[in-house]
Amino acid sequence: MRFIRLFQIFFSIRNTGIFNLFIKGYNPFLKTFNQQNNIENKFKKAMENLGPVFIKLGQLLSTRTDILSHGLAKELGELTDNCEPVEYSYIKDQLIKNLGAKSQKILDTIDPSPLAAASLAQVHRFSYKNKELVVKVQKPDLEKLITRDIEAIRLGSRIIRLFYKGYPRIDLNSVVDDYERIILNELDFRIEAANAKKTYNNFLHTEHLYVPEVHDSFTTKRTLVMEYIDGVPITSTSDLKKLGLNLKTLSENGVKIFLKQVFDDNFFHADMHPGNIFAAKDNPTNPYYYAVDYAICGSLTESNQILLAQMISCLLERDFFSLAQLFIFAEWVKEDTKTEELEAVLRANCETLLDKPLSQILFGELLLNLFDGMKQFDLYLDNDLVLLVKTLVHIEGMGRQIYPELDFWSIAQPFINRWINEKYSVKGLIKYLVSKKHILTYMILKKIEESRYKFEEGSVEEI
Repeated sequence: MRFIRLFQIFFSIRNTGIFNLFIKGYNPFLKTFNQQNNIENKFKKAMENLGPVFIKLGQLLSTRTDILSHGLAKELGELTDNCEPVEYSYIKDQLIKNLGAKSQKILDTIDPSPLAAASLAQVHRFSYKNKELVVKVQKPDLEKLITRDIEAIRLGSRIIRLFYKGYPRIDLNSVVDDYERIILNELDFRIEAANAKKTYNNFLHTEHLYVPEVHDSFTTKRTLVMEYIDGVPITSTSDLKKLGLNLKTLSENGVKIFLKQVFDDNFFHADMHPGNIFAAKDNPTNPYYYAVDYAICGSLTESNQILLAQMISCLLERDFFSLAQLFIFAEWVKEDTKTEELEAVLRANCETLLDKPLSQILFGELLLNLFDGMKQFDLYLDNDLVLLVKTLVHIEGMGRQIYPELDFWSIAQPFINRWINEKYSVKGLIKYLVSKKHILTYMILKKIEESRYKFEEGSVEEI
């Protein structure tokens, strides 16, 4: 069964000509014999036809701008989760199965017509205790379907490695493992609930983002109940204008949300595409956002946080030599990369863009240009960094759609300068040590214990 599915997947993908874009020379196993046109669009359609697992895979691949071309990443980014709804009888049965007697509190007022139907779940609206809520219910047989397709993908990745040796720094098994972890986490709605609650608390004292409240009493692994929000889709600019929302403030608040999540909170919503973001209607002069679907969230290591901040500073100062040193030291490129060669490539790819006024520079476009230049040095990024870049591109793109004159840099530069000064001042370092007191105490005590054991054994070593 696994081999049958593998052949179905392989030939569906191979026949699009996608391997022609990556493999040079003669390779009849992976490449098509005839030249293919519109490969990127054919590949996207093949992923849609292969089912929900591959729709999700395509969406995740669209973030790998360190590997894929702009055109292919953009095409895959347009993969939609809109799917045919399942019958209401299934939704009812699942609510009873997962919630028992409590399900009646939902079923008494539930709207049988879905509010939304995606590849993994379906959402319905209901009322409870004078509150408008939504219930998200997982679709049938997903774990079985995902396990089958992941096994086929894993086997296929091993076979491909036998015939294709490109991108040597990429461990395909690790890529498949990351994808499996992400999609299986999406099937556990308790994780999404925890992510939403954490983000809710992070933004409790700010006015830029509102996170719908999670109702724990109705939340299980396969059902999730949250507050219903009545927002305007962020892509409906005509509706935003009709409501008289301050579009400049709205777009700038989106950048502030991104910067706070990445630097202050180090916990960011990693799926902020237009379908998950809405504008609130009730405060036109200082408008804010609603965000839903917290299944995929990310965080950076502290070293990657400071790397990102230093990268932005280097770009603003046009210090391409220091930028090249940063990338080599961070192992974004292969270890034998020469600083001067990388500096020249970064300068060639970015200087023309940086010649524009800062207010006209798209930071997402600048990053994609950086990545394009570094691909010849075997560029490869951590998965969380890739998710971060995807989030940035979405936030900046939506902001520019709302307000074309959005100046990302005028907001980011003072924020990052403030963050660096606070985090790495004496006061900031003391605050950091206090916040890590538990783990530091454990590490010190552990080291003392290890030293004692070495003394007792009579084999004292330098510590």
